[in-house]
Amino acid sequence: MASMKEVLAALKEYGAGRVVSCPVFPVVIPGIAAVDAFDANDCFGTVVTISVPVRGVIYSATFWDYDDEGTQIDLEVFKEPIVQTASDAAWAPSDGDMRKFVAEIQFFAFDDHINSQTSEVKNIGKAYTAPGGKLYIQAVCRSTPTIAAGASPEIQLQILSDEPGWEER
Repeated sequence: MASMKEVLAALKEYGAGRVVSCPVFPVVIPGIAAVDAFDANDCFGTVVTISVPVRGVIYSATFWDYDDEGTQIDLEVFKEPIVQTASDAAWAPSDGDMRKFVAEIQFFAFDDHINSQTSEVKNIGKAYTAPGGKLYIQAVCRSTPTIAAGASPEIQLQILSDEPGWEER
């Protein structure tokens, strides 16, 4: 029987079992224009597509709020493309799209940095498979934020990769 040291060495050599940032740098949630207030439960921007290991565990996630709103935003995560809903339209996915659902990540507690805010969700622990090596994310606002021009929020996932040799991109 292999010792723990041998098992850890084998995992390291195999390239699995390490945390990677997806994407390497935070990505802007596209499609958010300077508009009057979003309604609660509206799509907040359009779908973000990010490259991820084919197999892994969503470990944590970070949301950068450059408009200093501090209002709850949820990320609806899917393993295959979904039908695009317009930003500022009601979030109402079809049953077919919901079959592709992986997780909902809720950002509701924020840290104020005077001119901006951040929110982190830690220890998510949601295993997934993404056959195409991508996750598709629709942000949904749960209150009524109003985003100023040039202040679109950004997101990033940290994933425990189960794919040998997967490189951050």
